[in-house]
Amino acid sequence: MAILPNRPFRGSDAVRCGEVTWQILKGPRYRHVAYDTYVPVTLEDTPRTTIMVAATWAGPTAVVSGWSACLWWGLDVEPRPAPPTEVTVSGRRMRPPPGTVVHHALLPTTDVVEEDGFRVTTRLRTAYDLARLAPFEDAVVAVDALGATGGFDGPDLERFARERGRSRGSRRLVRVAEAMDRLSESPPETRARLRLVAAGLPRPRCQYVARDHRGRFVARVDLGWPEYRVAIEYDGHDHTADDRRGRDIDRIEALRRLGWTVIVMTKTQLARPGWIERRVREELNARGARL
Repeated sequence: MAILPNRPFRGSDAVRCGEVTWQILKGPRYRHVAYDTYVPVTLEDTPRTTIMVAATWAGPTAVVSGWSACLWWGLDVEPRPAPPTEVTVSGRRMRPPPGTVVHHALLPTTDVVEEDGFRVTTRLRTAYDLARLAPFEDAVVAVDALGATGGFDGPDLERFARERGRSRGSRRLVRVAEAMDRLSESPPETRARLRLVAAGLPRPRCQYVARDHRGRFVARVDLGWPEYRVAIEYDGHDHTADDRRGRDIDRIEALRRLGWTVIVMTKTQLARPGWIERRVREELNARGARL
């Protein structure tokens, strides 16, 4: 093996290969982070580093899974507060270091890929696990993002689950699969969609393309009810990004000229209980819905 500057390593392996001695490992160049697990002191402490430490500690058969797999795939969908680091192993029971959860399962080889030297559950397997075991809204947020980057939708997820037989959380998975929409582009959009449907409102269409009477592209809306010409736009941008905000304003004005009502939703407004549900109900009823 080689001690690399950008990843953890097992101390016993490095000593056995003659790359270091135990005395050197106790010195200033390395930091002990878990049982028999070390990192170079130059390695930046990031969420990805934390995942690599857990996987290194758990051994070569460990698989990064659950919320940690989402982070590994570059998806910022974790609930808050952040959940513990998750790895799955098939061998003996292990006592994890603080902040780490070890799942015990024998994963099919088709459910695991090697990425950057570590074993990780595929996006579809990650969705399968979270859809069964995570709280409903958090699970749909994750599955939307995993589906967008992994190229699968609800029926694909249900088919994957059927192939693996009945397991804990199977009914919950079906509900998550029916609610997912891989066209969603952010967790707030997903959460708004779920809350609107839970309030008895029609399910909006994600990333709907609005066109003029000649069929020309005008704008794409985050959430829309084209039959009523009502849309939601999520404003999560930095208010100092003037160019971006200027384009957003132009787009909303173009929609309004076509007769659309555009509800602009911020993170603060989404956090207010019932706010987005009331606003959408008001606008849909004003456009002829009976809700």
